[in-house]
Amino acid sequence: MTLNAPPTGIDTLRGELQALSHRTAALAVNEERWALAILGNQDGIWDWNSQTGQVYFSDRWKAMLGYQASEIGDQIDEWLSRVHPDELDQVMQGIERHLRGEDELYESEHRLRHKDGHYLWILARGQAQWDADGTVLRITGSHNDVTERHLTQEALHDQTAELNTILNLSPDGFVSFDPSGRVKYLSPAFTQMTGLELAQLQGHDEAAFWSALGGQENEAAQSPDKPRRQLEISHPARRVLDVKQRFSQAAAVSQILCFRDVTHETEVDRFKTEFLATAAHELRTPLASIYGFAEILLTPGFDEASRNEFLGIILAQSKQMSVLLNELLDLARIEARGAQDMAPTRISAETLVQQVLTGLQLPPQRTMPVVTGPASDLFLRVDPGKAQQAISNVLSNAYKYSPDGGAVQIRIEAERVTQDRPMVGIYISDQGIGMQPEQSRRIFERFYRADKSGRIPGTGLGMSIVKELVELHQGSVNVHSVPGQGTVIGLLLPADIDPQAAPERVV
Repeated sequence: MTLNAPPTGIDTLRGELQALSHRTAALAVNEERWALAILGNQDGIWDWNSQTGQVYFSDRWKAMLGYQASEIGDQIDEWLSRVHPDELDQVMQGIERHLRGEDELYESEHRLRHKDGHYLWILARGQAQWDADGTVLRITGSHNDVTERHLTQEALHDQTAELNTILNLSPDGFVSFDPSGRVKYLSPAFTQMTGLELAQLQGHDEAAFWSALGGQENEAAQSPDKPRRQLEISHPARRVLDVKQRFSQAAAVSQILCFRDVTHETEVDRFKTEFLATAAHELRTPLASIYGFAEILLTPGFDEASRNEFLGIILAQSKQMSVLLNELLDLARIEARGAQDMAPTRISAETLVQQVLTGLQLPPQRTMPVVTGPASDLFLRVDPGKAQQAISNVLSNAYKYSPDGGAVQIRIEAERVTQDRPMVGIYISDQGIGMQPEQSRRIFERFYRADKSGRIPGTGLGMSIVKELVELHQGSVNVHSVPGQGTVIGLLLPADIDPQAAPERVV
C-alpha cells in the first residue's frame, strides 16, 4: 500500500465540505455577535442595499422614532419621508458627496419625524462599500439621538445672545479676564467710556490693563467681599468711573470688572456740597445781624431813634432771610418734582403779563412797565403760576439794577426756534447799570451777583430759578447786556397755535 497516495475525488469533496462547514459556523458566530452588538447598542443601525433598494432598520432605529419593529418596512422612503423638509436637500447632498468620494464618511445632523409628530435631532453616520468597478454596493451606518444636546446648544446660544444683548444695551462697562489673568472681553459700553478697543487690550495682564486705562484713583469705600475703587480718567473725556471687581470660579473666566460712569453723580454731590456751604454762608450773614442787633436792643440806654433804627435793620434782615429761604425751597421743589407739578394751560401772552403787573410792587417813584406786542394775541402753552414767577423775577431785577430810574419795557414777539417749534418771546429791558460779558455768562449761577458793592439787595438765586422754570416748559432764556446802558432778558416759551381752542384766562 502506498502511504502518500494522491487524494481521490471523494477526499477533495469531503475537505471542501468541512471547510464550508467551518465557514458557515464562523458566519453564524459573526451574525450572532452582530445581532448582540445591535441589540446592545443605543444607536439605531441601518444598512441600505443600493442594488435592491432595500434598507435594514434595526429595532432600536425604529424604537428611537416611537415605532414597533413591524410598523416600518424595508424601503428607503421609510427614512426619506421622515426627514424634515427644510433639511432634506442638505441630507441628500451629503450622501452624494460621500458617494462621489469627496467625503470619506457620510455624516449629517438633521431632524427626523417621530411617530407622535414632533421631530428628533439625529446624528447620522455612514460608510459606503464599492466593488472593483467603483459601483456602490451598500451603505451602512448608525443613527444617534442628539436632541438633548441640540436643545442644550440652542438654549446656550439663546442665553449667550440674550447676555450679549444685555451687555450691548447696558450703560455699565464690563471687562473679563481669562484663567491666566489676561483681558478676554470688553463690552461696548466700556469702549465708549474709555475709547479703548478689544484689539488694544486683548491678552494684556491686569497690570498692563490698568496702565493702558490710565487715570487717577480716588478714595472710595472698599470691603473685602466687594472690592471697589473709583478712577478718574481724562480721555476721551473727563469721567469718574466706579469700578467693582468680582472673582469667578468658572473655567473660562477668572474675574470680571464692572465700570459705572458716576461723573454726573460726583458732580451733583460736589455741587450740593458747595451749594449747602454757600447757602449756610448766605443765611449766616442776615442771622448774625439779627442776633447782634437784638442783643444790642436788650442793653438799656438807647433813645427811640436808635431803637427804631436797629429794629428796622432786624426787619430788613429778617425779610432777606425769608426771601432766601423761599427761593431755596423753590429750587429744591423744582429739582425734586421737575415737571410733575406742571399744569400747562392755553393762555394769551398779554393776559399772562398783565396778571404779573397786577400783583407787581413797584419801588418808590417808579412807573409801571410799558408793554408792547403784536396786533393779534399770541397764545402760550404754559403753567401760568410758574411762568408768572419767572416773569416777576426778571421784572424785579430790572428795577433793582436800574436804581437811577429809566423805563422798564416788556415786548411780546412771535419767535420760531425751529421750523416745527413755534415760540413766544417775552423780552424785559431796563436802562440800568448793565453787565460785562463775563457777568452775563454767569448770571444763572446760584448765589452769583453781578453787583459786588452790596448796595443792591438780592440772594443771587432769582435768575437761577427763572432758568429752571423756563426750561421746565422746554423753553430758553437769553441775555443781552451793555455796561452802563442796560439789560434785555428774553424768555422764550412754547406757543399754542391751535386756532380752534378758546383761550383760558386764569384769574
